[in-house]
Amino acid sequence: MNRLLKICTFLLALFSLALLAPLPLMQAQASFYKYVDRNGNIHFTDSLDSIPEEYRNQIKVYKEEGKPEPALSEKERVSEEKGGQLREAEEKKEAEAKALQEKAAREEKLKERQEIQDRITGLQEQIRVKQEEQGSLRTTWMVYDRIRLNQLNAEIDALVREIQSLQQELADKEKE
Repeated sequence: MNRLLKICTFLLALFSLALLAPLPLMQAQASFYKYVDRNGNIHFTDSLDSIPEEYRNQIKVYKEEGKPEPALSEKERVSEEKGGQLREAEEKKEAEAKALQEKAAREEKLKERQEIQDRITGLQEQIRVKQEEQGSLRTTWMVYDRIRLNQLNAEIDALVREIQSLQQELADKEKE
């Protein structure tokens, strides 16, 4: 009986191996990621978490299989190297174009900011002129041209409100 149990166990193990043998072995597969930073440097990493948030929209994912590649002939190898160099050149051009776009956007923001600051400076100059006019309405006898003085006060208040709205606009642009 003991011998029969050993034979059955052996046959069961042999049968299990026969069933598993034709199954293809799982090949290891790894992914790695590529991105280009604002300076045009190309980075590769195998961890998605190590990529800064600002570059995640341009990630390229590459899958690497664990099987060895067949040996290439000299012609194929040279052709593949040239293809790789072309891809690298294209990627570099794309990175340079993106860097130029970002630079143009930054320059446009600076230009808009400078225009707002120039408008604020102009309004402040108008306020200064109106305040001088207010001062000239006062005479040594303390006689005021009340109507003109009220007009100047209203104009100065309007200019101050406009400056405040421009400063708020400037602050909003800084947040962007």
